[in-house]
Amino acid sequence: MRKLGFAATLAIGLGAGSPATLAQAPASQGITPQAMLALKPAQSIGVEYETPTDQAAIDACKVETLTEQGRVIGYLLRDGQGRTLRRFLSTKGGKGLDQWSYYQDGFEVYRDLDLDGDRRADECRWLNAGGTRVGVVRDNKIVGWKRISAEEATKVLVQALAAGDAGLVDSLIATDEELTAAGLPKEVVGKVVDAPDKRAEQVAELAAAIKAAGEKATWSKFDGTLPHALPADSAAGLAKDVVLYENAMVFISPPTAPGGQPSKLTMLQVPEMIQLGDAWKFVDLPRVVDPEKPIVASAAGIRSALYESAEIPGGAHDEEMEAALKALAEFDKANAEVLSGAGERRDIAAVHLKRVPLLKGVGAAAKDADERLSYEKQAVDSLIAAFQTGAWAKGRETIEGVVKAGGPLGSYASYRLIGADFVLRNEEPNGNFVANQKKWMTDLEAFLEEFPKSDEAPEVWLQLGSSNEFNAEEDKAREDYKKLVSDFPETLAGRKAAGALKRLDLEGKPLALKGAGADGAPVDTATLAGKPVLIVFWASWGGQTVSRELPDVAKLAEKNASKGLQVVGVCLDNDKAQLEAFQKEHNLPWPQIFEPDGIDGRLAVEYGIISLPTMFLVDAEGKVVNRNLRSASEVERQLEKVLSASKPQSVAVGVK
Repeated sequence: MRKLGFAATLAIGLGAGSPATLAQAPASQGITPQAMLALKPAQSIGVEYETPTDQAAIDACKVETLTEQGRVIGYLLRDGQGRTLRRFLSTKGGKGLDQWSYYQDGFEVYRDLDLDGDRRADECRWLNAGGTRVGVVRDNKIVGWKRISAEEATKVLVQALAAGDAGLVDSLIATDEELTAAGLPKEVVGKVVDAPDKRAEQVAELAAAIKAAGEKATWSKFDGTLPHALPADSAAGLAKDVVLYENAMVFISPPTAPGGQPSKLTMLQVPEMIQLGDAWKFVDLPRVVDPEKPIVASAAGIRSALYESAEIPGGAHDEEMEAALKALAEFDKANAEVLSGAGERRDIAAVHLKRVPLLKGVGAAAKDADERLSYEKQAVDSLIAAFQTGAWAKGRETIEGVVKAGGPLGSYASYRLIGADFVLRNEEPNGNFVANQKKWMTDLEAFLEEFPKSDEAPEVWLQLGSSNEFNAEEDKAREDYKKLVSDFPETLAGRKAAGALKRLDLEGKPLALKGAGADGAPVDTATLAGKPVLIVFWASWGGQTVSRELPDVAKLAEKNASKGLQVVGVCLDNDKAQLEAFQKEHNLPWPQIFEPDGIDGRLAVEYGIISLPTMFLVDAEGKVVNRNLRSASEVERQLEKVLSASKPQSVAVGVK
């Protein structure tokens, strides 16, 4: 290939339509906005960036030549408002491009990099609101990851399955070599890595579930307990500390079904993920679970495999516990498909019943009382799962026997049985939800009579209070909340009940909320003095109700902006990237207080938020007019009265 001048090679790259290859082209073709916009990222999956499509907007774009010490090093494309859309650079002093950057709302969100000078992308990076991941690229395909968070790994998996990209799926699964390099013994690696044929079946099952969720179904959130570390000195043969996620969940939001009714949520259970340097990968692929059935935690994986050969330093060796855990792990691995809910009801019931004595065996071997109770509760969960299939004739009798035995396990079994009965009644062909809910609440009240100080009591009081509130029985709800605050003030449920009482008494009282936005800047409704304010508690995982109502609220806000209406969001997402993605998709222009602890976060607990969206309407004097708005139509009915009472402001006051 003959050598060309710098501008010519830039033009070649821009005219190629992809940074992957650079074909020869005349140097005279020039660098135009159209040429820069024609160049696409090396990756087509999971890259969201801004590209004007209107001809007038394209014509308004301007190309700037970037120079360094008098030498051209690249080109920058701005839109008609001066915001950056593209930046293509030569960073190594060569004669061709080696860095291609793409922007959203003026911020770089994605970058392709040529690291070896062959004019092909070798690395791709997601930046700012785009994420944190760094991919290793060969022939335009991601073959590995230098950095990817657990959240991003689950999202990319869903995107790869939807696109049918088997190579991208493979890049997210830990290999034998990676697990060995992470310090795991070879015998453990052999036990936890699935055979290729089994993995192919898992991929096919997951792809079918994604397809069944609908063409527009999207990753919603990753939810798990805190990751935990297995120290190198905790088991024989573990050469390094190992950090794992176990039994996390992935939620996939479905598109709205015809008629505006929400479709069924798709849920994936992630048995195990491992941190490999800066990258999180799957040890075992997720499995599809039914959100309406009990979810049984997987006990197979690295931890159980290590127990099979573990030796505790100092010569201590609990053979009974190790044998019990090994038996449970082997059983769970052999029956993983049935435990996830696949198969005939009688087969599911049978597997869960066979699992019970194994769990009891681990509990009996446990030296710690709390650990023992934990495994005994898991045994109850398996009994409930078998009962809930409807294929276990002696299910109720057996579970009621546990209840009659009393103690912490008896109260837990009683509570779980009440929930299982509620589910089964609603599955009946002619089930009456209202009547079923009334029976469920009556059963919960009876539970509190029998187990008033149980571990489950705070949650039961909260469920009763929230259900009475939803049923417009606010006086009953107040009594439930007051009882919970009185008897269990230090529990999370008790603090939520105190917040609910505060929320129920908001009307006519002044209200000002403040917190940090997703960018860390303060958001304070007090700065909006003199203007009516709509406060919206929401989260992207709030389902189709949130997805339907918030765009309508945005339309109301735009319609009434000239009348002074202000909107402030309180986002209860766990990850600010979820907030930013939802904002972008649904065009929510108002400031957002970001509460990363979700429904258990500071403001959600302070005001006892029990459903989303929940909206408060505050008048121009800063007093709450309505604290129980659930839809845009309800907001609209309140607005005329509030806006007519607000005084025109000569000076606009913004959010700092």
